[in-house]
Amino acid sequence: MKLNLGINAEPQMVKINAQLKTCKVLEVGQMLKEFKDVFAWTFKELKRIPLELAQHKIELDTIIPPSHQISTC
Repeated sequence: MKLNLGINAEPQMVKINAQLKTCKVLEVGQMLKEFKDVFAWTFKELKRIPLELAQHKIELDTIIPPSHQISTC
């Protein structure tokens, strides 16, 4: 389910689980609207986040050779 936290002229769209009960959808929507200022809505806003916090690193063992996983879908 899509929810606009902004205004029609400047939409700030978020997606929430459509399988939630109606009361929970309203509760989550209200909470998101209340705290919408904590979300980064543009890439410019993301530039203020230190790279150490935003970057995900996976430590790989150099002894183990890389493999290729084949999708069955």
